[in-house]
Amino acid sequence: KDLSVAMFIDEARLAARLDHPNVVQTFEADQDQGRYFLAMEYLDGQPLSALIERLRARGGLPLGLHVHVLCEMLLGLQYAHELRDYDGSLLHVVHRDVSPQNVFITYHGQVKVVDFGVAKARNASTLTTPGVFKGKFAYAAPEQAFGRPVDARADLFAVGVMLWEAIAGRRFSDHSPTHEAFQARLAGREPRIQSVAPDTEPLLADICDRALAVDPEQRFPSAEAFRNELQDYLLLTGQRLESAELAQLMREVFTAERVTMHQ
Repeated sequence: KDLSVAMFIDEARLAARLDHPNVVQTFEADQDQGRYFLAMEYLDGQPLSALIERLRARGGLPLGLHVHVLCEMLLGLQYAHELRDYDGSLLHVVHRDVSPQNVFITYHGQVKVVDFGVAKARNASTLTTPGVFKGKFAYAAPEQAFGRPVDARADLFAVGVMLWEAIAGRRFSDHSPTHEAFQARLAGREPRIQSVAPDTEPLLADICDRALAVDPEQRFPSAEAFRNELQDYLLLTGQRLESAELAQLMREVFTAERVTMHQ
């Protein structure tokens, strides 16, 4: 129990420091009658995973809008990765569980990264046991899957998996985390995007391949660099999309849920 409380306090301390339009806002961390809680902003919308699932039958989330969502996510991640302590030193925050379930889209088209519950800052009081994997295997960078030390580039690998899935229209890894699946991830044997979707714009395929590099040194150096490349792709293909289009789609797709919520 003491370890659970310590981990909760770590999460609370970190969450309270995060103040960015693309990260869920935490207002308070406290306890009530011995039960600890986080008070967070109310988000009126749905997880990205729910939007993808809802649109599956009609051809999926349009690629331009999907890339727009990833660009907004990367803004939030860049902010978290650059977060500094009160003395100005980097906190080295890594989310470590970036996935469609942990990206929330409001009915106004805002994109928020949520659930920094397994995120780690350098000065956290509870340390992850070496060799212990936390997160979702499907989106885990090779070094994270093997319980090795991770930095911000592990989050960028996860966004790379999400980009691969956005282009391919299917899951990157359907495997449960078997020994074979772990070995394939470590060796980079999972399919490159153009082997699955050969018509992928070469620029976008290059971006996806770079994000999914086994060696962190071969990935983008930052979320900002990753986002800049995706923005260039949207610009060159005439797909610069804004939150208004995303909001319109959200309201259209989840009409029944919105009516039920507000009755």
